[in-house]
Amino acid sequence: MRRLAPPLALVLLLGVSACTSKPPKPAEFTKVALTVFLEHDITADRKTAVESRLGSMPSVEQVTFENREQAYAREKEALKDSPDLLAEIKPEYVPELFHATVTDAPIAEAVELVMAGVAGVTDVVLKVADVDPLPSRIGIVVRLKPSATDGQRTAVEQAVRALPTARSVAFEDRAAAYERLRERCQGKGDLTTRLDPQMGYESWRFEMPLDEKGPGVSELRKLEGVDTVQLVPLAML
Repeated sequence: MRRLAPPLALVLLLGVSACTSKPPKPAEFTKVALTVFLEHDITADRKTAVESRLGSMPSVEQVTFENREQAYAREKEALKDSPDLLAEIKPEYVPELFHATVTDAPIAEAVELVMAGVAGVTDVVLKVADVDPLPSRIGIVVRLKPSATDGQRTAVEQAVRALPTARSVAFEDRAAAYERLRERCQGKGDLTTRLDPQMGYESWRFEMPLDEKGPGVSELRKLEGVDTVQLVPLAML
């Protein structure tokens, strides 16, 4: 799987703000927006196979396709106030993609990891689905690269713990991530059997107010050793 270029990944996070400790959450707060990016030279048959696999995943709804022209137009609009970032995106290199909604947030990460291994897919991104009203707090997942050094890991931990509004900060290793997802996916079709202990990531996981859009979280993406930063419903943590 090839990771998404930073400007393209940023487009998917724009406009997302944060989630209270643990009140009962309305059903819509458990929805997760999922985007599947396709290889640039993907064949029509392979594209159909990706769509079919995505549509067959448990708790996945509203699968829609976005061609290259549509994706570029959306990114232009999202980055209209960031000309430097917009300049990095060339129309001919914008990938085609599928959008979908995962209605069961606790298994959204498993859906993401399984879809990332499907032939023809270059990346899969999760974020809080657009709902009205928005939740007051969200979860933040800071994934580490497998190649992260001890020094990089320490720097990420310090940066996470320094965030003044972060709550319930916890580290999860790959073994714990696999066990968490395996338990949550019981009875969810073939998700459990398709999961592999090597699919997961080490990560820092915590919650923050949704309206905290300060530089803290966005700066985490720039740290050496960080693979991705996801803004997700609390139910995913």
